[in-house]
Parts: sequence; C-alpha cells; structure tokens
Amino acid sequence: ELNESLRISVSGVVLRGSDREQTVLLKKGVDRGALLYIEGRNDLAVTDTLDVLTSYVPVNTCTFQVTNNVQLVSGERVRIVRPSTKEWIASVGCDIFGGGISALGWKEGEMDLVWDRSVSKADGNQLTLDAPLTMALDNKWGTVKVLRYSWPGRIAEAGLENLTLAYDKKYPKDEDHCWTGVSIENAENCWVRRVNFKHFAGSAVIVQRTGSKTTVEDCVSTEPVSEIGGMRRSTFYTMGQQTLFQRCYSKQGIHDFSAGFCAAGPNAFVQCDSEESLGFSGSIDSWACGLLFDVVNIDGHDLVFKNLGQDKNGAGWNTGNSLFWQCTAAGIECYSPARDAMNRAYGCWAQFSGDGQSRTSPQLVLCTVGGTFE
Repeated sequence: ELNESLRISVSGVVLRGSDREQTVLLKKGVDRGALLYIEGRNDLAVTDTLDVLTSYVPVNTCTFQVTNNVQLVSGERVRIVRPSTKEWIASVGCDIFGGGISALGWKEGEMDLVWDRSVSKADGNQLTLDAPLTMALDNKWGTVKVLRYSWPGRIAEAGLENLTLAYDKKYPKDEDHCWTGVSIENAENCWVRRVNFKHFAGSAVIVQRTGSKTTVEDCVSTEPVSEIGGMRRSTFYTMGQQTLFQRCYSKQGIHDFSAGFCAAGPNAFVQCDSEESLGFSGSIDSWACGLLFDVVNIDGHDLVFKNLGQDKNGAGWNTGNSLFWQCTAAGIECYSPARDAMNRAYGCWAQFSGDGQSRTSPQLVLCTVGGTFE
C-alpha cells in the first residue's frame, strides 16, 4: 500500500515485481496524480541554432543541408523545429472552423513540430539523422531550425515490469483517486512491460511531450473508474515520439490507443486490442503526425484520422502521414489534410469513410467499402 506516488528520477533504475498477478502496488488517498513517475529534470539548454538550407525535404528523409561553417559531429543531439506559420495554417484550413469566427482556429507558433534526433553522419554542412522525419520540410512555409542542445537532467534506461498497479477502489465513478498509472517525462529509452493496470481514471501509461524512445508492451488495463467524458480514459497515450505500444489490451477505455497534441512521431501501436470501447482511437488532438496502427482491433468504436474541427477546443487536423494497416474497428475515418501529408488505410475491416488513400485485401473488400459489393 502506498500513500504517496513513487518516482524514478535517475537513470538505470528498474522496478520489477516477482509475479505479475501477486505483486500489487495499491495507491491510497485522494491524490489525482500518477502512481509512478519516471521523470528526469527539464533542464534542456539550446547551445546553437542552425537554419535548414535545403528548400524542400520530403517526408521520411534523414539527410539535408544546414548553415555553412558549422562542425556537427556524429552522435550529437539536435532538435528539428518545423514552424507553424499563418500561411501554412491557412493552407490546411485550420485558421477558422466555420462561422467566420477564428477564436478556436490555430494560431501562429502553436503547432510547431519538434523532433528529437541524433546526428548519425555529418559531411560538411550536410546532416544525416538517426531516424526520419514525419512531415515534409518546406521553406515556403517558413525557415526550419536545427537546435543543438544539452540536457544533463534527462534520464534513460529506466523501467517498470512484472506487477500490478491499482488504486483503492470504493465507488463506481469516484474520481478522487490516482488518475494515471505511469507518467514518463524528460526521459528516453525507457519501458513498461508485463504490467496490469486497474481502476485508473486517466491513463494506464502516458508518455509526455519530453518522452522519447519508449516501449510499452504486454500491458493490460481493465476496470477504469471515472465519469464517462472529458479527458478521461486515454488508456495508452503518447504526446512524445518514437513510442511503441505493443500487444497491449484495454477494456472500457474512451480513447484506448491514442496520440496527443503535436506528438512529433513516429509513434506506433502494434497488435493492440480493445474491448467495449467508449470512444475512438487514433490522434485525439492537434497534429500528431507519423502514426502507425498495425493490426489494432477496436471493439465497438472507431479509428480516426481527420479534421476534428472545433472539438477539443479547436483540435483541427489530428494527424498527417499516418497509416492504418490491417486493423479492424466499427468504423474507420481516414481523411488527409494535404497531398504531402497523406493518411492511408490498407487491408482494414470496417465501415470506411474518407479521402485518404486506401487499399483492401480481397477477403476484406465487403467491409472496407462500407457494405457494398465489388
């Protein structure tokens, strides 16, 4: 029994139970935070700022040119910032969401994508990254920046495995209790595996925007306790990048498998299943790009890539350059914001709508085209 949250705040710490069913950490009290925080310090410091000189860098590219006379070295850490200018926001139709009222429209600088990468090769002013980018970089929408940085307080190689996290359940919709199982922030190369989650109102696992290279696998979330609505029951949820959720199961979640605000990606949900879903899975907020849903099965609700419009206080387009691959759901909504940010659905089984690119396996044609025979 725990009266306060646990915190892993240094690298190399693994909290491991002796038995997944028998080892139970039970949170007491009325604190609405997380049971476990894997969390370093947010002391990132930018040491230099470079401009991307290549006028157009296609999506999925790792190599481009930056400011001359700068000596980058292999292994150096950088952040690539794609600006959200007024012109680009207008081009994807997110400046105004109908009625001539722009209060909920996207504002300049609010939807910048920031990728965290390592330099794998530097040849003069040509830079090669260790992982591709999830959106095209086009200088007609503003100058892309490369930030060199230091981050001494970020932790790594910490994890949680082989136990059960729960809270002291008293009432069917009680919300004065622990909302989140595990929160990961200011951390990279961390993991959560073989963990059961019971009775949480918010998320079983949430990867915050400063979380990167996180693996969550073989986890089970059941019996959530909360009201039905609002920002609740986003069971397996990332706002970070390079997150893998693999073989996870969620019951009675609202957004069982989801990405949040400006999650730079890529992020993947692989072989995940939900039961009795109360809401859609996909991106649930603005511009979380580079999502992969690979053999994800949503029981009773939808998978969604589309413009959410005024929902979520003006979420607008929830993703670009994302893919549903061999998934099943009650419905799949797959729309695309632009030609260079195409969303796709291949080989899926669902009632389908959208203008995103789609292909079907022969045995799935009946369902993927919405119940008509072809």
